[in-house]
Parts: sequence; C-alpha cells; structure tokens
Amino acid sequence: MANISNSKCRSYVQALLPFKGSNLYGDLLGNGIYVVWSYGQHWPLFAKVGDQWYENDDRYSVTTSKQHGQAHPHADTIKVPCAELKSIIER
Repeated sequence: MANISNSKCRSYVQALLPFKGSNLYGDLLGNGIYVVWSYGQHWPLFAKVGDQWYENDDRYSVTTSKQHGQAHPHADTIKVPCAELKSIIER
C-alpha cells in the first residue's frame, strides 16, 4: 500500500489502487469492491461496485469534507446515506 499525501490520492482512487494518506485510505476488498475510507471503516466516502461509484451523502466535518474533495473520483456517483453505503459495501 502506497503512503501518499491526501492531495495526491485522486489518481489512486481513479485507478482503484490501495493507498494510505493522512486519516484517509483506499482499499480493494475481497469482494471486489474498492472503498475510500475516512478515519476508519466506520466512515466510507466512496465505493466502486462493478462499474458504479457510490458516494456518502451524509454531512461530515470540515476535515472530512476536504478529504472528500481530494478523493472524489471525478466520475458520476450515486449519492446515498452512510448507513446505506456501508450496506452496499458489505454485500
């Protein structure tokens, strides 16, 4: 897993590559779902399932909002609440 600055994470997200930033990381799970997490597995920001990106639509702190902007895949997303995104990831 590459250690990078958060400002450089978007290319890793777009390529579905694992990375570790500052309280932000991306990982490809065993079920084939790629997830970008903020501050741990309790707060997913984005998940790619098949060809579809999902985005956590719940409100978050200023710091997490900044991470959200840095990690956004610049692709169309379906916005869902955090609890629903967790459910999608756990399928």
